[in-house]
Amino acid sequence: MEKREKAHCLVLFYPIQGHINPMLQFSKRLQHKGLKVTLVTTRSVHKAMHGDGGGQSPSSFSSIALETISDGNDGEGGSSQAESIQAYWDRFREIGSQTLAELIDKLSASGHPADCLVYDPILPWALDVAKRVGIAGAAFFTVSCAVTNIYSLVHYGLLKLPLNPDSEIFLPGLPPLQPSDTPSFIFVPESYPAFFKLSLD
Repeated sequence: MEKREKAHCLVLFYPIQGHINPMLQFSKRLQHKGLKVTLVTTRSVHKAMHGDGGGQSPSSFSSIALETISDGNDGEGGSSQAESIQAYWDRFREIGSQTLAELIDKLSASGHPADCLVYDPILPWALDVAKRVGIAGAAFFTVSCAVTNIYSLVHYGLLKLPLNPDSEIFLPGLPPLQPSDTPSFIFVPESYPAFFKLSLD
């Protein structure tokens, strides 16, 4: 068997505010270090990127390969086609897991097998897929340590919600914060209930 010159890393991103650019920059660094990198996103997002819906231009990905998986809503509407955000995430977990495994199999059959999967933690089921197909998997946190710390403190009940809008928040290792300094769905939990649940469960 011929030895491959480069390790191949799949990077699965979900394009929401604050997540795209960190994953792209990380991918470019991996490529600069000599790895083969393939970015993976949903078919609906890929259509939006190639259409005139705005967003990140495919040319921004330079020489990094781009592959797609299904989220169960492959039309141009993507998640907006689903009956609810929870229904979308449930379907994405089911269909995304299946089509990600199929993509990994396809890459293996084409002679470019993936060695590892780096995934956005908003898609935790990706690690299950990596384990099932026998490749390494690792989460790449696109949010800062401070924000991750806030999520953890809320999750474990050490930072009680709702926040008092008139009181400063004192957290270990951080300067005093105003409640409005926290992520929007921590400051006003009902503003983005689906993301609140995804980030804190």
